[in-house]
Amino acid sequence: WRRAWTLERAASLARRGASTRDAMYGHQGAYAAPRPQSIERSASQKRRDQANARQAYNNEWKVGMFNAPCADPAFCCYAMFCAQCAAYSQRKLQMGPAWPAQYTCCNGGSCVSGRCGERSNPEMCLCCEVFCCFPSAMVTTRFMIQDEQRVMNSQCDNCLIGFMLITQQIAMCLRCVAMITQNPDIEQLADLVDCLADAVYCSVCACMLTQQNVQILQRDVGAIQRRQQHAQVMAAPVAPQMIYGQPEPRYVPQQPVGPTYVYTATPPKQSKPSASAQPASYYPNV
Repeated sequence: WRRAWTLERAASLARRGASTRDAMYGHQGAYAAPRPQSIERSASQKRRDQANARQAYNNEWKVGMFNAPCADPAFCCYAMFCAQCAAYSQRKLQMGPAWPAQYTCCNGGSCVSGRCGERSNPEMCLCCEVFCCFPSAMVTTRFMIQDEQRVMNSQCDNCLIGFMLITQQIAMCLRCVAMITQNPDIEQLADLVDCLADAVYCSVCACMLTQQNVQILQRDVGAIQRRQQHAQVMAAPVAPQMIYGQPEPRYVPQQPVGPTYVYTATPPKQSKPSASAQPASYYPNV
C-alpha cells in the first residue's frame, strides 16, 4: 500500500511539474521560442538603433526639398494631385530587383508587417499600404533611400517637416477647443488653421516625393554608367577586319643598306708671310 501511494504521489508531482513547465516555456520545454513581448522589445530597440545610425550619415540629397519642384515640375504636379499613385510607383522603383520577393508592409516597421499576405499578393498589399497608411508608406521609402545611400536631411528639410507637423497639431488642438467651448469664433479659427495645415501637408508631401524621385533616378543613372564603364574595361580587344574589295597588303622585304662613309679633305697648311709682304710700319723686335 505504501509503495502504491508513493508511486501515485510521484506521478502526480511529475504531471504538475510538466504542466507548470509547459505554461512557462510552451510545449517545447526550455528550448521554446521567445515570448512576443521580448520580440517586440528587440524590434523597437532595432528601430532606435537605426534612428541613431541615420544621424551619422554624411551624404546629402541631390536636390533639397525646397528646390525639388524646380528640379522636376512634372513629377511634383503628379505627386500633388495623385500622391498615393506616386508613392506606389516610387516604392517599386526604390526596391528594384528586390521587388516583390523582399517586400513587407512598411518595410517591417509596423505591427502587421509580414502578416498581411505580402508573399501571395504583394501588389494588393502595397496598394492598401499607400492608400490606408500614406504617411507611413512615404516615410518608409524615404528611410530606405537614406539607409541605402547614407543620406541625411538638411536643416531646411527638417524645418519644412517640422512646420508641417506643428500645423497639424495646432489644427487638432483648436478643433478640440472649438468642440468643447462651442464658440463660433474659435471654430472659424480652427477651420482656417485646418485649411492651412492641409495645404502645407499636400505641398510638403509633394516636395518630399519629388526629392526622393530625383535621388532614385540619380542612383539608377549612376549604376548604368558604372556598368557601362566596367563593360568597356573588361571587353576583349577587337580584331582588325578586312574591308571587302580592298587588296591584301603584301610584305616586301627591304634590302639592307650598308654603312655610308663621308670623306673630307685635309685643310691646307698656312705659310708664314714673307718680309716683302710685311707692311711698312712693321718694326722688327731688336
